[in-house]
Amino acid sequence: MSQNPTIALDLDGRVGSVRAARSEVERFLRDLDSTGGPRYRQATCRDIVLIVSELVANACRHAPGPCALVVSASREGVEVSVEDTSRALLRAPPPGGPGGYGLLVVARLSEAVHVVRTARGKIVQAVVAERPSGRSPGWRNPSYPGASL
Repeated sequence: MSQNPTIALDLDGRVGSVRAARSEVERFLRDLDSTGGPRYRQATCRDIVLIVSELVANACRHAPGPCALVVSASREGVEVSVEDTSRALLRAPPPGGPGGYGLLVVARLSEAVHVVRTARGKIVQAVVAERPSGRSPGWRNPSYPGASL
């Protein structure tokens, strides 16, 4: 049985972490075809890169110290996981307040979002499935385990 293509990055949580994550994931997705991995529509790849950007940005903004990104690709879709050093659960932005909408974007573009507390902090995982139409699945369930949206 072959293992799913995966990229894992340790990021320092400083300026440039989001750009580095986005760049590496774009390269990873582009190289999947040449390595015999699964292929995704361009729209799905854009969604994946946006999800990576939002999750890494949230980890850098709201958790002290480094974070880790793991992206795993399969025929069924892509799992994006970001581990950070904060054990705080996710929260929806205040109504009418500035910012805080990245998590809503992630939820809308993902099939599922999971949050798991760890000894170090938490892992936020988004699952993105390839869609035949290339369209986003929409937000089917505004609440999910570990989050208070």
